[in-house]
Amino acid sequence: MLTIRPAQHSDLDALVETAARVAAPDVSLPNDPRLLERLIAQSEDALAADIDFPGEEQYLLVATDRGALAGAMLVVAAAGHPGADYSFRNETIIHASPELGVNHRMYALTLSHDLSGFTLLRPPLVVHGERRAAVECALLQAALGFIAEHPERFAEDLIAPLPGMIDEDGESPFWSAVGSKFFGVSYREAERLALGKDRSFMAELMPHHPIYVPLLPECAQNVLGQTRAGYMPTYGLLIDEGFEAERYVDVFDGGPIFNVKRELVHSIRVAHRLPLAVDEAIGRSEPDCLLANRETSRFRAVLAPALRRPDGRVATTAEAANKLELIDDDEVRCVLA
Repeated sequence: MLTIRPAQHSDLDALVETAARVAAPDVSLPNDPRLLERLIAQSEDALAADIDFPGEEQYLLVATDRGALAGAMLVVAAAGHPGADYSFRNETIIHASPELGVNHRMYALTLSHDLSGFTLLRPPLVVHGERRAAVECALLQAALGFIAEHPERFAEDLIAPLPGMIDEDGESPFWSAVGSKFFGVSYREAERLALGKDRSFMAELMPHHPIYVPLLPECAQNVLGQTRAGYMPTYGLLIDEGFEAERYVDVFDGGPIFNVKRELVHSIRVAHRLPLAVDEAIGRSEPDCLLANRETSRFRAVLAPALRRPDGRVATTAEAANKLELIDDDEVRCVLA
């Protein structure tokens, strides 16, 4: 049974192995055992602390299936904290001359820190397999449910960036056209330098004047706001959840940055808090649903068969209840099929 919970130090080796399978440096998790170990410790500290407002906290969730790591997802309480989180804002600039009868609308990119302090969801990192889609969806829904249950820990606005396009050499056409002109390093080196660091240095080196999109090379224009083929399932999940990606792109690779108000997220709006009923008659004929308890450090979510009864309770198996650490009539958060 797929179970989602906060990461523990015992997960370190499996997380290292999973992150190492991905060659690019700009994925959800760092490909570095020391950074992963620090991330787990930060997550445990955040879960153990009494939080009144979002700050530097990071929460790392892992999904396990039959005891093996199936995926992981990182949630950053406040992007850029305590500094700024920079992105490019896509704007429309009108150039007009009544005398010549000319009126042109042009797209331009402006360096912005509008998204600073927003809660940031990194894309799920999921082990390849036949259940990849289900694991990715469950991780996202579990993270959104955790945010909804503990609103004091998170911002009212959520963002979810996806990696931009790269070529066969692992370089970003967008970075080559823009960032490299100001930093003087390759895309890979820029991502390595920025990984896990405060990106306030972007304000020191990136241009502060609008960058007119039509003046960029065609290869850079073509990848603006686009993500890689491997992240298209995540793209679809975010769209289904109500996220939009029309205004902001990543300063490094031009990838899309999705954003949404927390109360508008689909999985949050349709979720129910219902009493639990353990019922061994529930079988595989029932659809799998995401069920979660309402804890913090002992947060648990499962993807399990469930059915809403006429009496208002949600019935599931004893195995699912045990994984959730709940008993009959305990309240469970559920996103029913």
